[in-house]
Amino acid sequence: MLKPPGILRRNSGRLLLSVANLATVLAPFTADWNQSHIFNDEWPSHARFHGVVAVGTPAGLGIFALWHLWRSPADGGVSRAIAAAVPISYWGSFFPALLVPGTGVDDPAHRVGRIAGIPINVFWATVTTVSAFVGWLLDSRMHSTSRRSGREPSRR
Repeated sequence: MLKPPGILRRNSGRLLLSVANLATVLAPFTADWNQSHIFNDEWPSHARFHGVVAVGTPAGLGIFALWHLWRSPADGGVSRAIAAAVPISYWGSFFPALLVPGTGVDDPAHRVGRIAGIPINVFWATVTTVSAFVGWLLDSRMHSTSRRSGREPSRR
């Protein structure tokens, strides 16, 4: 069986965290910076304002998390926590939103696609949330294992 190269194995958690944060930066722009959301003529100006905030906030936080994650291995625990918390809190908020009466994942005029019957936005929210958690778990375990063996993992 093929084994991943050492650097990939050592950084698999950080790579998953990076993918989750890149999705957090980019996906809101692609999903909401269009006629179905921010530029929807039926939306009042204040709703558009919140739409722009809802795009800018995860972008700023995701970039901040990525910078922390890759800038220095010295504060690995804090960096991991930030890099996991940003996508988990953003994408994880989709799930309680589904429970609020009157909310919907799409509108009749702007239906979202489905993957295996699951709305695509909820599907990818699930994938990204799980990726961030698994990335955090893998990187934490790699860091913990290296600390127990008396050596710091090579992050580069």
